Amino acid sequence: MPSPGEATEWLSSEPLGPGAGGGGDSAPAALAASLGPRLGPAATFATTEHFNLQTARAMTISEANGRASIYLAALSGNLVALAFIGQMSRLGAAFYAFALILLPVLAFVGVVTFVRLVQASIEDIAYAHRIGLLRSFYLRVSPELEPYLVVLRGTRPPPPLQAQRLAPTAWQLTLTAAGMVAVVNSVVIAACAGLVLEAAGVHSLAIAIAVGAAIGTGAFSLHERHHRRACEAYSPEAVDRAAIFIPQAQ
Repeated sequence: MPSPGEATEWLSSEPLGPGAGGGGDSAPAALAASLGPRLGPAATFATTEHFNLQTARAMTISEANGRASIYLAALSGNLVALAFIGQMSRLGAAFYAFALILLPVLAFVGVVTFVRLVQASIEDIAYAHRIGLLRSFYLRVSPELEPYLVVLRGTRPPPPLQAQRLAPTAWQLTLTAAGMVAVVNSVVIAACAGLVLEAAGVHSLAIAIAVGAAIGTGAFSLHERHHRRACEAYSPEAVDRAAIFIPQAQ
């Protein structure tokens, strides 16, 4: 059984349309002939797998939205609690004690939320890749569907080298749900650092802001670096642990 990348090249090596490459309907006819009476069950299996993959993609989006909502709700609740404690204690020792307990926990929740959001986005890419393979199968069997689908004609070019991949910009990564959580969590970490300095006796506002900004910038840089490395390390074989594995014949 070919790998997903090899399968994509195999499916795209033949013309998809009735008149592409001068081969007429030979490729779809050869595929149908090779399947024979298994064509009906094969189409049923492909459509069922397509539906399951679409459901899995919807689940990744739902989980990403749920994770981000939980984190933002926890952040909102903590800010309200800190406001009440600050009013009651007049920004005294109780406020700093309460803040230095809540904010590190909130930062931890933000980190694990960010990491899971990155994982969910990579899983969504893997599901989309597998759906693309099934769509190629549909066109091999029924090339008359080509006018109703987005199709790239010709032979698929070889995959680019690691250094030649089109990497997303830092701003594009920030536009994702994981990037949004990274920005907010970096601000939480910066605020926690500023409160630590204030509790330690450094009462200069300029120093607290400068140190907090530096730590927040460093935290966001670490978030963004992890996100970029996860995107660059993506491969269908590494992500899709549920794929069917057939060992090579000896």
